[in-house]
Amino acid sequence: MAKEMPLVSVIVPMYDCEKYIETLLESVSVQTLKNFELIIVDDCSTDNSAAIVKNHLSEFDGRLKIVRMKENSGGPSLPRNKGLEISRGKYVFFMDNDDAITNTALEDLYNIAEKYDSDVVICKRYMESIGEGEDFFKNILPMGSAQDADFNKLPEDIAERLPYWLENFFLVYPWLKFIKRDFLIENNIKFLPVVQEDSIWTFELVCLAKKIILAPNICYIHRQRDDSLTFTAIRNTLSVKSMRRKMDRLVNGFKHIDNFMGKIPFFRNNLEKRYAVLDHIAMQNLSWIYRVHGNYPVHSIYINLKEAFKSEMGDNDVLISYLAANTVAMITLLKTMRKMLDEARGVKTSDEDI
Repeated sequence: MAKEMPLVSVIVPMYDCEKYIETLLESVSVQTLKNFELIIVDDCSTDNSAAIVKNHLSEFDGRLKIVRMKENSGGPSLPRNKGLEISRGKYVFFMDNDDAITNTALEDLYNIAEKYDSDVVICKRYMESIGEGEDFFKNILPMGSAQDADFNKLPEDIAERLPYWLENFFLVYPWLKFIKRDFLIENNIKFLPVVQEDSIWTFELVCLAKKIILAPNICYIHRQRDDSLTFTAIRNTLSVKSMRRKMDRLVNGFKHIDNFMGKIPFFRNNLEKRYAVLDHIAMQNLSWIYRVHGNYPVHSIYINLKEAFKSEMGDNDVLISYLAANTVAMITLLKTMRKMLDEARGVKTSDEDI
């Protein structure tokens, strides 16, 4: 007898998370929606993560799969793509390997997607926590913005939908999105192997999905860790690794985004909107570099950018590094002038206000 097709495929990229993976497994195993598959894609972990997952196989009655990448990919993108490739569910739900979900998460999201025949369901709220074991569930705080209405449907016309993106309306985390698998496959939407791949991926969802529902459901519990990539980059301040984290999307993803927009009639016919998207992404990255590195000499930023991407920028390494560093310097100048004007008017501002 043929095996019943799962309603949901939960896909988890995993790397060296032996302290946390058990919490994720337990939260998925007790879901009220039982017809799911859990796909763990091991990115060549060097600790006991894979062994812990295998010890839980019996609890899932054939619904848990673990596959191993041939070599470490250095990030969650390729493992997520691998999980999507072997998935069978009507819907796909991505999780990070150190997080958890509420007991009714899959059922709640599935019911919303089915009721509204939505390609994508985006949760505008989630929970955040710290600690391990029982402490993880004791330190939960709600995050995100509440919705007045139970559900908000985004406009289907891309011209009306784009302003939401340009105004940073969307939380770009993959783990806040419940998506039709066929929609992803038919549109060839995959994660790029760049840092902050989730922003580019979310942009493609926003542009291509016919129906997007914004839901207030709080289904996801994100673990805040001091050893995460973001916190490590901030602590390292002017390190090459820190520079790479924010500029990788710009250097290696910028061309992809422009090519993607070139295939969509709306952007081909509205070049000002196409440029607005590129400008938005560029300024996000460069403004972050200003906030973290703005007190350092401009030549230091130039040198670090050149070093971080020396193998990818080719003959344009000097030009691109100079233009990026110069832009950061201009942001510094403009924000300094804005502060001076505000102080003269007796208005207090911070970098976050500008």
